[in-house]
Amino acid sequence: MRSVFVCFFAATALFGCETETIPSSATSSSGDPPFTLDPESTSVALTPEDAVLANQPARLQLDQLSASMTRIAGTDINGQPIEWRVNGKNGFSDEVFGKALGRPDFQSTTEEQTVSSALYLKFVGDAARAICTDMAKNDVKRSDPTTRTLFPKAPVDAEPTEGEVTDNLRFLALKFLGLRLEQDARLIVGLKAVYAAGAAEPVPEGAQLNARAEGWRGVCVTLFEHPLFHNN
Repeated sequence: MRSVFVCFFAATALFGCETETIPSSATSSSGDPPFTLDPESTSVALTPEDAVLANQPARLQLDQLSASMTRIAGTDINGQPIEWRVNGKNGFSDEVFGKALGRPDFQSTTEEQTVSSALYLKFVGDAARAICTDMAKNDVKRSDPTTRTLFPKAPVDAEPTEGEVTDNLRFLALKFLGLRLEQDARLIVGLKAVYAAGAAEPVPEGAQLNARAEGWRGVCVTLFEHPLFHNN
């Protein structure tokens, strides 16, 4: 299943935002290369030339990234913020991977490096998988679907309808990327494939997440890794 996520992420990085429609209020990433805003519409267009530069835009600073991921993840059932924890500390902190990811040490550097790198993408993937797993595990424990952060619109204890899956994907696209998408938008179609692949995987005996929850966990990871989530 991991290969599905990698392939989908690579595809969305190059083509996933070619024709998606964004609300007029979602301007945080519009206009940032490689995405160009058509002045005659509110659609984001990605050209082949832009795709070559897909890894070049300035990314979020680590404090912004950490705060954004925690804001989206919400809290656990005990009311504590869900964040990337490594040996009991925030993974983006200086005590863990912060300096390796470009935070200045004020000895050799005084400004944070905000160019994406292979190391940055690797740790983002680690953080996404950890946070999404916590989100899914806590959502499973919430009896009231409306309080769930990852799958409030689609059941995981029963087979969801196609409409419920679509509604939840549109909810997540807005939550993670600030995109109001139609049900047949390219990104929604791609995310459906990610969910289906995760939900089709056999679940080991004693696992804390069932197949449908695993499907939503995969969608969560994909959205955290989407280029639009990281463009400053």
